[in-house]
Amino acid sequence: MDMLRRKMRDTVVVLLAMGYCLAGTVMARTWTSTDGRTIEAEFVSATEEEVTIRRESDGRTFAIKLDTLSEGDRKEVAERLAAEGRPAAIEAGPYLELLDEEWASFVYEDELPVRLYGPKRTKATDLLPLVIYLHGVGQKGEDNERQLGGDVRKFADEENFGERPCIVVVPQCAEDSNWKGESGQQLIKLVKEMLELAPVDASRVYLTGYSMGGYGTWALLAQEPELFAAGIPVAGGANPNQAEALKDIPIWAFHGAKDPTVKVEQSRGIVEALKAIDGKIKYTEYPDKDHGISWDVFGDGEMHEWLFLQKRE
Repeated sequence: MDMLRRKMRDTVVVLLAMGYCLAGTVMARTWTSTDGRTIEAEFVSATEEEVTIRRESDGRTFAIKLDTLSEGDRKEVAERLAAEGRPAAIEAGPYLELLDEEWASFVYEDELPVRLYGPKRTKATDLLPLVIYLHGVGQKGEDNERQLGGDVRKFADEENFGERPCIVVVPQCAEDSNWKGESGQQLIKLVKEMLELAPVDASRVYLTGYSMGGYGTWALLAQEPELFAAGIPVAGGANPNQAEALKDIPIWAFHGAKDPTVKVEQSRGIVEALKAIDGKIKYTEYPDKDHGISWDVFGDGEMHEWLFLQKRE
């Protein structure tokens, strides 16, 4: 009986060893670095920044940075992380390289001039709020300069930025377009691309704008209600018929009661329509102010605090 037990035990040990070898053979794959070097190894584990593998030839374990591996290898790791319910790191693309606490300049798809600001030493795995600012009609053009007014620079002020680091995107509308037209559609395309290729928190994408940009803020919020976590339209307006599309987006609207350029009724109408259907609307009307309220709004610390507390489910 003892001899039989020993034989059974030895058989189990052999089978387990064979099973381990077979599992190693199945899991082993060729990993390729960006400079063309290869290694035969099996996957062990991964984080958003690196993957740990075990070399087939000697069982040695290595931790390798994801950005040093081929696209196919990064995809393999991404799929494994996704299966575990964890996001994979984004690729270190052009947007990441532009984040240097300077107002970087680029032209998106040779059509849309853009200025971009973000914190230094941002990693691909960092997830930052994204603030998009839409300028007024006087800043249209293609110089990629005029849209950078002092009001939007408030987001990059030392006090604001220190408490609320973020990525700020300031596009410039073409002379023959507006934020409801081609320039606005290019912007939406850019934002969606940045969600894939930049370190952006998809649940904290904020849209704001002044005058023509206020109209654009209302319009693009209504067009893409699933994209934005909150909006700040300033001295703009919208058709009250858009209230249904806007009702689930936290919005804080601002207007001057004595505005001769964009009548205050342009804001009052959509605000009342949203209140009537329990929309997530806040409204501030300056009783003695005219059209030039952007400094009041963007210099308001309470507005910044409220905005960055908003998060899309």
